[in-house]
Amino acid sequence: MKLLKEMQYIIILLSILGGIFLFLSGIKIISTSFEKTVSKKFKTTLYKLTNNKIVGVLLGIMITGLLQSSSATTLLVISLVHSNLINIYKAVPIIMGANIGTTITAQIVAIEIKNYAIYFLLAGFITMPFFKKESNKIIPRLLIGISLIFLGLDIVSNSIASTNSTKKLSLLIENIGTNDALGIFSGFLITAIIHSSSTGIAILQIMASSNIITVRTSIPIMLGQNIGTCIDTLIGSLATNRTGKQAAFVHIIFNIIGVIIFYFFTDYLYNFVSIISPNNPSRQIANAHTLFNVITTLLLLPFSSTLVNISKKILKE
Repeated sequence: MKLLKEMQYIIILLSILGGIFLFLSGIKIISTSFEKTVSKKFKTTLYKLTNNKIVGVLLGIMITGLLQSSSATTLLVISLVHSNLINIYKAVPIIMGANIGTTITAQIVAIEIKNYAIYFLLAGFITMPFFKKESNKIIPRLLIGISLIFLGLDIVSNSIASTNSTKKLSLLIENIGTNDALGIFSGFLITAIIHSSSTGIAILQIMASSNIITVRTSIPIMLGQNIGTCIDTLIGSLATNRTGKQAAFVHIIFNIIGVIIFYFFTDYLYNFVSIISPNNPSRQIANAHTLFNVITTLLLLPFSSTLVNISKKILKE
């Protein structure tokens, strides 16, 4: 009996890992479909567009929405700062916009179109041969990418729901949730390990929809995930010069300040998302994630130059 139970847990764990793999594969397909095209246009038009902070933020949102990775956008911007193709002061609004752009994934997850995911997958494979030009194949690739995201999430959701230990897991998370600071730290740790805040937040959405975790408990974890996603940027900046490292450090400062601000308003954020999206835990988490990044950007965008100056003082020659 004990061996059978252990085997059951192993199968559930493998299913969860398989689902996460499909989810990440879907994001990777979407990302690579746009990456080459975006990079060329990004580099040629960036200098002109970034003279305006608002345009810089919108550009960050657009690029990250396409690449489905704020880390990819931020690292691209850091590499451009390193190469002196863009001024560090002009780079900061794009990095802020990238944080907003990464919330698109959570909003997509909250749509819950998983029942149609298999049709997207079939449509992608069936239509692929009809697109002769490589640039036009982006359409079927997007269909395949989107389908893998939802199929992966469905597998994770079913795997979590199938275990008879959800009560223990729920109790553990609720104990973490009694301490917001501990929730933030756990969110940071999870994202630092899996290297994807989108995946971490998607799992929170699944768990909240399955009544394993409350939305109120999820919010501090979500805040911590926004700091955890800076790890990739920090590691990537190690290969750049001092200015590139300063740009990466601005990203870290930005997210830490945002989390500190929202730490004191967690209950207000929870109450607000509960009102605007009642009876939909997944949407509530997605909205909380979006509001955090939008409000933090609105608050700190006027002080973007100050953030750069702080980064320069910390990372002196």
